Amino acid sequence: MLEARCMNIPWTKLPFAFDPAPLQREVFALAPDSWVPHFNAADYAGEWSSVSLRSTSGRADDILPGVSGTESSVFYDTPLLAANRHLRAVVETFQFPLKAVRLLRLHGGSRVKEHSDGDLRLANGEIRVHVPILTSDRVEFIVSNRQIPLRAGESWFIDFSKPHRIHNAGAAPRIHLVIDGTLNGWAADLLERSCREIESPTFVPAGVQAFDRFRELVYRDPALQADLMAKQSAPDLLNAVVAAGERFGFLFTFADVQSLTAAHHREWTMRSTV
Repeated sequence: MLEARCMNIPWTKLPFAFDPAPLQREVFALAPDSWVPHFNAADYAGEWSSVSLRSTSGRADDILPGVSGTESSVFYDTPLLAANRHLRAVVETFQFPLKAVRLLRLHGGSRVKEHSDGDLRLANGEIRVHVPILTSDRVEFIVSNRQIPLRAGESWFIDFSKPHRIHNAGAAPRIHLVIDGTLNGWAADLLERSCREIESPTFVPAGVQAFDRFRELVYRDPALQADLMAKQSAPDLLNAVVAAGERFGFLFTFADVQSLTAAHHREWTMRSTV
């Protein structure tokens, strides 16, 4: 049983590190038509695709993760898992009952919009591990408005029931190995040890910092407040906030504003009306 403080952790780095070079070679050798566009089309802008190493059908083009919180789905290795020994060795490192195992590729210039996967939580017996294979400093991986610096070859547990979003501002694709499974004693011990012993640094994204500074300016400027509050729709307001921020030298994105206003709407509304 996980300690209470570890049951609620939003993320932790894990004590496994892998050489990304052979993993990259295996990924780059996959046939281009192996990759299937992600099924949650409303959750991303640009190109986001996947290929399965384990699925409920045993097919590599079946990228659905199955039903979380239930043992009803049976998962099978796809031919790609047997054919790629370095990827298979990473997967076999994790000694919990395996569910879906996929490669997820986010192309350069693409975004995964902020969303929450409410069923993917430890309290439901679900664990998801990310192993970055190809990434760069131009990738923003943001959970609960904290940026997690995921490096190639590392392994991380992340609670995806928390609001999260990704932006690949680079030119190269970002590719992660994503391993889903059922929480068991081995995984509970791993998470307890990791959250107790391993430093998992995160930081406030630059766009969030810029928006916080802009917000303080708005509180001090009644005319700017009135101009923004006159917008008739939420998209118009958010676009106006981004444009006003840029005008005053604060650079943040529509996604930054959307996330932060959702998280702090009550506080900011009260402050802007006093």
